[in-house]
Amino acid sequence: MHEKQQLNGAYYGPSIPPPTRSYNRPSRGGGFDCCCGCIFNLIFKLILTVIIIIGIAVFLFWLIVRPNAVKVHVTDATLTQFNYTNNNSNLNYNLALNITIRNPNRRLGIYYDSIEARALYHDARVDSIILDPFYQGHKTTHFFEPFL
Repeated sequence: MHEKQQLNGAYYGPSIPPPTRSYNRPSRGGGFDCCCGCIFNLIFKLILTVIIIIGIAVFLFWLIVRPNAVKVHVTDATLTQFNYTNNNSNLNYNLALNITIRNPNRRLGIYYDSIEARALYHDARVDSIILDPFYQGHKTTHFFEPFL
């Protein structure tokens, strides 16, 4: 009689080999997909580098110059004449203003191309005047007396 081999437990069978890895190796000048991907990758890196360099330059400019906002105040307003005629809805007035413009920056001068002083009444423009262009150096105050 033939003797059976004793299996102590379960039979697992032959071992299964691990799966082979399949991947596409990028080739030089090979397929269209790789070239297109490389171009987009290069453009993205270039744009990102330019944005980072501009950001660093702006941050360094801010650190060195520390720009502050210009302060504009009307220090005095005098209304010497105010006549309204009901017949033709005509308004005559003389308005004198004292305007102070202060540049608090230590390293930054400002050139003003155009400054417009407006007289408003309930958001309606009554009159306006344009002041002459000028340069304001650092840490200086300019005074104006426009008549409207």
